[in-house]
Amino acid sequence: MEDRPDPLHESPTYLMFELMRLARRTSARLFPGRLRLPHMLVLECVARLGPLSQREVAGHLRMDPGDLVGVVDALEEAGSVRRRRDPDDRRRYALEATEDGRLALGASLDDRARLNATLFEPLSPDELRLLKDLMLRVLAHHDQRFACPASREPGQDAAAGTAGRDRASS
Repeated sequence: MEDRPDPLHESPTYLMFELMRLARRTSARLFPGRLRLPHMLVLECVARLGPLSQREVAGHLRMDPGDLVGVVDALEEAGSVRRRRDPDDRRRYALEATEDGRLALGASLDDRARLNATLFEPLSPDELRLLKDLMLRVLAHHDQRFACPASREPGQDAAAGTAGRDRASS
């Protein structure tokens, strides 16, 4: 039998999938019981832009609203967010970050820096910058939130592009 390279190693999508699996495993090992990435993203969105409806959070993060419900339920149970009736529309709830949620977010951002240092340890600073630049270029091609401000269309929401870049650089 011939010794041939694994064809999956030639697939960028497969390698990204495996890298995400590695990130999840490493995060769970380094920070058991702490916020997971979906929780942190929702909490960060609500803390930065809130109060927001769940539909607005789902739109900002490009999350399925059905998936968001469980994340918000867990954050509310942990005391990180609270649901309040929206004064502009009594039929919906607005999500707000609590003080405990803001403190948890601060700790999770420190955790994210440690996770990035652990995962990308084999890369030099220049290689890591190149990797981020390449990922941002692919993302920006498909989603304007990841485009740098100079390349966005006139009148486009600058906060949307900044939020995408902030997440991608973390």
